[in-house]
Amino acid sequence: MNMENGILVRWQDEKGFGFIKPEAANGKDLFIHISELKHMARKPQVGDAIQYRTQQQADGKFKAINASIEGVAVISASATTRRKNNSNPGSKSQSPKTRSSSVILIPLIVCLALAAIGFKRYEALTATPVLTNENVEQMSFNLPTQNSALHSKQNFHCETGKEYCSQMRSCAEATFYINNCPNTKMDGNHDGVPCERQWCQ
Repeated sequence: MNMENGILVRWQDEKGFGFIKPEAANGKDLFIHISELKHMARKPQVGDAIQYRTQQQADGKFKAINASIEGVAVISASATTRRKNNSNPGSKSQSPKTRSSSVILIPLIVCLALAAIGFKRYEALTATPVLTNENVEQMSFNLPTQNSALHSKQNFHCETGKEYCSQMRSCAEATFYINNCPNTKMDGNHDGVPCERQWCQ
């Protein structure tokens, strides 16, 4: 069967069919369905030159089959299938945009969860314990006797540049320094008790 030529004179895009006016004289308009043009690079438009074969249907009417649009590229069957799947909202395959969003979103949620767990542990490790009166009563203090204070006093001597609490090793050393060494900066409120925040609480 030879290929015939005609012009697409009507097209119902939403229904996917139309009619071809054959070039042959006295030819009646011929029905064509979108499935006969699914391999084309674009949808048909009124005025397109169509090549086709004619086939008689069971009801006696004729329709166009094996059709193509002149001057429009033919695409492969796999590309047609892919295009069909992408246009079908019920298809199971996700669009690349949806896939890339989920690829980014899942690791982001995992990172946020790990950061929250890490922060909670950091807070627990760096939390300052709060002492109550009950805790203080249970503590035993070894207060130095007068002899041990005199003995420790003898072990200290003024060193050049030692002026601050951060350079002391005990309350006894800080007390020795403010009483015996010049230019110390360890008794800010001048009450005779040095390093109240660090050593002599």
